[in-house]
Amino acid sequence: MSSDDCLRVDNWLKDRKLLNLFIPNQRILVDMRKLRTSIFSIIILILISACSNEKPTYKLIHSENEPENTITRIIKRVLEENLDVNIELVNGVGSISNLDSLSAGTADITIVENNMPFREDIRSIFPIYEQVLHIFYRSDVEINSFKDLVYGKKVYIGTEGSSTHRFMTDMFEYFRLDKSQYEITSNIFDNDVICGFTDIISDISYIQSIEAEGYRLYSFDAIENYGKGSIAEGIGLKYPQLKPFIIPHGTYGNMTEEPILTIATDAILIVRAELYDELVYDISKTIFRDKQELNEISPLVYSTMDENFDRGKVNYPLHNGSRIFLDRDEPSFLERYAELGGVLFSIILALISGIVSLSRWQTQKKKDRVDVFYKDLIEIKNSIPRLGTVGEGLQGIKNIQLAQNKAFEMLIDEKLEANESFRIYMELSKETINELKVKIKRLKLREEKMPLNS
Repeated sequence: MSSDDCLRVDNWLKDRKLLNLFIPNQRILVDMRKLRTSIFSIIILILISACSNEKPTYKLIHSENEPENTITRIIKRVLEENLDVNIELVNGVGSISNLDSLSAGTADITIVENNMPFREDIRSIFPIYEQVLHIFYRSDVEINSFKDLVYGKKVYIGTEGSSTHRFMTDMFEYFRLDKSQYEITSNIFDNDVICGFTDIISDISYIQSIEAEGYRLYSFDAIENYGKGSIAEGIGLKYPQLKPFIIPHGTYGNMTEEPILTIATDAILIVRAELYDELVYDISKTIFRDKQELNEISPLVYSTMDENFDRGKVNYPLHNGSRIFLDRDEPSFLERYAELGGVLFSIILALISGIVSLSRWQTQKKKDRVDVFYKDLIEIKNSIPRLGTVGEGLQGIKNIQLAQNKAFEMLIDEKLEANESFRIYMELSKETINELKVKIKRLKLREEKMPLNS
């Protein structure tokens, strides 16, 4: 059953009032409602089962150019074998057009070069292989600059909307070339200069044929300038999605008697941003699990397709499903910082212990100070019975009051603590003063009686 059929039946089922017509008896109506509910439940279960058996179909944009042709066919096969999906290959007509298809929702997955323009509704999964810029040229004179390469020449830079066309147009502006001094052609045949981003060319017969036609391979700079601010490095600085690339000596026979310094960019597997996380996670997991088969296509696939790629250099944000897959073995926050956390915990524990010890020391010191006041007060209190004159009593009161004032000053300076011990001291000193006053009163009475007795 198709999705449209499911939708039509669902809409029909919603019109439940039809079954209430021409039923005059209420009891029959109740029974019919129960029967209707049971029938509806059975029908809905059948429909859900029929609809759920349909595999979802996703469209993968395909190109006849290698290695993308082989890569997309392998991706289609491994996804259909391992996931409950259908993958439909649709022909692409250029990188810009492919991006438009994803933005419009008429396609779901494709491969584009990393130097294509940013789109908000596009997400990347991971880089698959490197695209290397090959510039073949014919010339009877020595080429010493990019200007010498194209001035007075017919130049093929790929179809409009392709990565090569976009990059070479940028290069003409980068080198500030006069457009009237060269001709851009739309036919790949019979040109003085042919440019294209491609894999390392494995077809030796093709290399031999273009070499026989007098073509040579252009190098942006002498290889000894690499790492010393070469032209290719300057281009990479201006366009960060691009990077210098060295085609090694002997790769293309006589064409590479010397290493060729050129430009490369990554080919990225991208998807519509709306694809749900679980699907993109499964796509990432399945492709990486079977990447050995992809590695055999080209050495550039082997060197590029790595889970530890630099995520900051892809031109489209990572899809969350891909991010979840790539982070699956990443240590958790606690695991990542466990050692540092242990050190910090030890430091904090030591600080807390130090603070507690300091607090105890300060408390003990304050207690020792209040003990001095206690000692002096007890001595005065114990001397009360032995007092013989009013003057001795008054001196005792004065000494206690001076001690009280000193204690309050130390309390203000936080040299004493206003705790229970301090409170008891103040109560005891008041009690001792009262005892002294009583003693003084008795001494005064005794002194007043002494002349009368004499």
